[in-house]
Amino acid sequence: MSDMFIRVNHDGLGDGVLGAPPASFKKGGLPVGEGDAHHLLTILAGPSSYQAYLARAMAQHATTVPARFFRVVTSVRSQVPKYLQQVFAGNVGGRIAGGTIDRWTRTIYVVPAPGLRAETRLEYAIHECVHLFAHPHAPTKQQCPQPCIGTFQQAFGFGFGEGLTQVITEDIMDAQGISLYYRDRPYQDFTAVMREVLKVFGRDALARAYFFGQVQALRTSMEARWGMNWHAVAGATTVGDTARALRQIPQLEAAYRQRIDDLIRQSPRGDFPTPSRERHLASSGA
Repeated sequence: MSDMFIRVNHDGLGDGVLGAPPASFKKGGLPVGEGDAHHLLTILAGPSSYQAYLARAMAQHATTVPARFFRVVTSVRSQVPKYLQQVFAGNVGGRIAGGTIDRWTRTIYVVPAPGLRAETRLEYAIHECVHLFAHPHAPTKQQCPQPCIGTFQQAFGFGFGEGLTQVITEDIMDAQGISLYYRDRPYQDFTAVMREVLKVFGRDALARAYFFGQVQALRTSMEARWGMNWHAVAGATTVGDTARALRQIPQLEAAYRQRIDDLIRQSPRGDFPTPSRERHLASSGA
């Protein structure tokens, strides 16, 4: 069955094969297993502020995914490829992950969530599905060595990468009336920072970097506004120092506004005629 595929429609809303998720899919803590994979795709493609970006990512770069793209594993050593096992050991980002992506085979691997035997939670599953459609969508081993990390996360760090993934997850859930899981929120400290970053640089710039790999444009914008100090914000986010990252952002914004004000004050005067000094330039009725 590994060569069977589930189709995703170009309109981003799914097709008759996917159908609609059950009405019970309204709680982020709901247990979901491998049999719910098609519902996850429908949710991902459904209404949200990121729907246009997801529709393009799913339609142009991943119109098909393996039928068994969502795996719940009870033995990491025997069921997860060796090059990904380090993720579940806490060797990537310094945290023990509940799930990861094999971008070469377009497969999600998750371990059972605490309190469950063979399922994860709906919120965690959506989070991993967002990762699945991040750039690069279908890399080769030559293009993206092991483990193949998303382009956005590779460029801006673990904290920004996981933070934006969770922000997108939460926005999808909110748009579709799915409540957040009230316990075990592993990326909560990242999302607060990323929502502030989004306010400064905008959803479009971050979404294009995340889903389509347009990281250079975003990096250029960040360096023009914050200089190389954006690295300090990203670094503080990755190590979980949310308070420091949140302090740095308004400080960098204040410094940016001060530079703009200084440029305005220092700009040459008299470049343009004023009504009081150049009345003869005014038209008499043309």
